[in-house]
Amino acid sequence: MNSKYHSIFTPIKVGNMIVKNRIETSPAAPRLASAEGLVTPELIEWTRALAQGGAGIVTVGISMVTPPFGHMNGFCLNMGDNNVVPGLAVLADTIHRYGAKASIELAGFAMGHDLPEEGKSPIDMMIQEDIDGWIRMFADAAERAMKAGMDMILIHGGHGILVSNFFSPLFNHRTDKYGGSLENRARFVRELLEGIRAKVGNKLAIEFRLSAEELVPGGVELNETIAYIKLIQDKIDLVHISAGVLLDDEMVPITTQPTYLKRGYNAHYAAKIKKAEGITIPVTTVGSIDLDLAAEIIDHGEADICAMIRTVIADPQSVNKARTGREEEIRPCIRCVLCLNRTHGMEPLRIACAANPKVGREFELRDIPATAEQKKKVVIVGGGPAGMEAARTAGDRGHDVVLFEKGNCLGGTLRLAVTPDFKADLKNYLDWAIRMTSRHPQVQIKLATEATPERILAESPDALIIAVGAESNIPPIPGLNGENSVWVGDVEAGTAEVGQEVVIAGGGLTGCETALNLARKGKNVTIIEMVSEKEMHTPSPIPMTALLQLLKKEQVAILSEHRLTKVSEHSVLIEGAAGEKEVSFDTLIISLGVKPNISEVSKFAGLVDDVFCIGDCTTSSGTLYTATTAGYNAGLDI
Repeated sequence: MNSKYHSIFTPIKVGNMIVKNRIETSPAAPRLASAEGLVTPELIEWTRALAQGGAGIVTVGISMVTPPFGHMNGFCLNMGDNNVVPGLAVLADTIHRYGAKASIELAGFAMGHDLPEEGKSPIDMMIQEDIDGWIRMFADAAERAMKAGMDMILIHGGHGILVSNFFSPLFNHRTDKYGGSLENRARFVRELLEGIRAKVGNKLAIEFRLSAEELVPGGVELNETIAYIKLIQDKIDLVHISAGVLLDDEMVPITTQPTYLKRGYNAHYAAKIKKAEGITIPVTTVGSIDLDLAAEIIDHGEADICAMIRTVIADPQSVNKARTGREEEIRPCIRCVLCLNRTHGMEPLRIACAANPKVGREFELRDIPATAEQKKKVVIVGGGPAGMEAARTAGDRGHDVVLFEKGNCLGGTLRLAVTPDFKADLKNYLDWAIRMTSRHPQVQIKLATEATPERILAESPDALIIAVGAESNIPPIPGLNGENSVWVGDVEAGTAEVGQEVVIAGGGLTGCETALNLARKGKNVTIIEMVSEKEMHTPSPIPMTALLQLLKKEQVAILSEHRLTKVSEHSVLIEGAAGEKEVSFDTLIISLGVKPNISEVSKFAGLVDDVFCIGDCTTSSGTLYTATTAGYNAGLDI
């Protein structure tokens, strides 16, 4: 065992069970259950991958105690129906097979997206019959989990959903025994836990998730939370510390932090709770934690267990790799929040990951032979993320791979995107991708070598993968190519000089990230974007929400719903609903997207029978997810 991670792999007693280590996979909603909320083969194989990875506790996520009622619990397990038990038993057995403890999150309904007016929240309007009904539903769901052989349940009592709202003064304005004093606001949860214990006794451990602080004016604060835990700790076995509430989209980055926010976001809350006088139960912390940070937290006594999900989505084997000294092989999570953006929309999709193209496809991929039936020679043109993913995948399947990269190093244009300090997660991924591709025994890399038809044919390839990337999109706007105009990639690379007054044409993620980086260096920045600020969120809602908040904090001007019509030497003419206006600049940065590099693709398209075009050379809206997925598929299909 790697001594660096020794503390993580110390067993711990939770309730009546011994957990083999201090890592818990926190609950996620992969949307792989059936429409009726039953266990499917897809959900079993997704869960198997997490259990095989080495975590001590594997938590099945976002399982409603109510019958299905729409997108909020669609394709998640329905713990409000006895029909869930047989499949859940298979799921529990799958987790147990790998030495992990099986847990399942139980949740009530979401409480909307606005602060309620006093007396008008659902909590305020509940009668005793409603309260008793909720307690019964949770208790019945816990009993189903016990019958299925689960070891633990996680009661979701945070983030502004049902259970938390009884304790929160933001939602609870009752004047009866469930409202007013701290003790009264805790009464519902005490009765809820008593109802659960009456059904399951001590046969199930109970973990209780809560928000240490709700982080909105008038919300729960830490001192209240500590007092609250003291009131309920005799009825639970583990307290799980998160933060924030999901009142509106602006607050989502607080509960699920994108790359622009620090890792270990809630760890300081867990540390204060764990060290508070009178707290006697183990403490779980959660929030952008990786294995290195988990070791630090446990070493310092700031928590007893570290819960994580995105780390183990990006690499399900990350815990095992840390335990066996292979931490350099751990595929990093880039905290792009693609997984959550997909699964928590109004029309949720199955889970996916930008860094790991296997995610959500475990059942589909399980019968594909690890080694190809026929070994082939594969040539890849382009060493960006798509080309590298294709090279590793084809190499893993036993093919001989030759990768041509015209630059002096691998990485492609992704190298340009990792220069700001707040892109450390993406840089870690890039470093990993280069390291793992360079070390692969089946992959021969030819750097500083431009691929030509002659060089490709000289390798006698059986298959050709074209991953030449895209080229910048420069629309025909008068003056756009002027002396003081620069491409955003050159700014990211540090090869373009940028003046004090900066205008950025294009408010996508790249333009906004460049704006934040420059604003933090003291530049005065204005962003011009054709769509509305609301529409700017669409491609990547949670990261863009956080990014726009940070831009406003740095006083970056965002001129949304404006069209760039003309560029002069030191000013741009833009047109919006109120007419035309002129904005001056020292430097104009062009960040108007990319377009497929069709001319480059055309050079190679007919050289061999099996040709795959992947990554940005096929699309104007490429992302790391589309690149890695296309690269993986190409490597798999040869």
